[in-house]
Amino acid sequence: MLYDGGMTDENCTTTTVRMFPDYADTVLWLVFPIDYEDTGLSPDLIHQLDAWEQSYYEALDADFNWKSAEEARAFTQTGIDLAGQVANELGEEFVVEFASYEHHAPTYTVQSRSPADNDEAFAAFSTIVAELDAEDERAAQLVAEAGPDGEWTAYAPLSGETFTPGKHVPRTEDVD
Repeated sequence: MLYDGGMTDENCTTTTVRMFPDYADTVLWLVFPIDYEDTGLSPDLIHQLDAWEQSYYEALDADFNWKSAEEARAFTQTGIDLAGQVANELGEEFVVEFASYEHHAPTYTVQSRSPADNDEAFAAFSTIVAELDAEDERAAQLVAEAGPDGEWTAYAPLSGETFTPGKHVPRTEDVD
């Protein structure tokens, strides 16, 4: 399927989906990488995205440089095409941004001019965005409730560590 959209309309409310490989087993990102199984995208498009990501890693040498300028150009062109396909499946409420790793390539931002070609993908991404918006609202509410003297901490669930900015909590190995 060819992309049937255009460049973005800066005056409309949209959500930006970023598209790039980054060792996350997906090339689709909002605030975090979006697993393909959570996207609702068509199986064929997911297969193409996965193959494109794999082609990127295969086009790099051991120092993470392009093996050839031709492979870099092919990566960029395929990325532009795939960004358009993702935009078509998601519809006009989403913008897809693709910044190629090819030297001097611009950032491509595309948006469909019509409703989603894939209702399941539109619903899946809309749900993720709604969850992120609710999380942002909850964080804003917590900040407002805490006031200027509020204290914030960060918790690392895997280690069980809690970090409070400005306070050093001795680790077990620091204590005699």
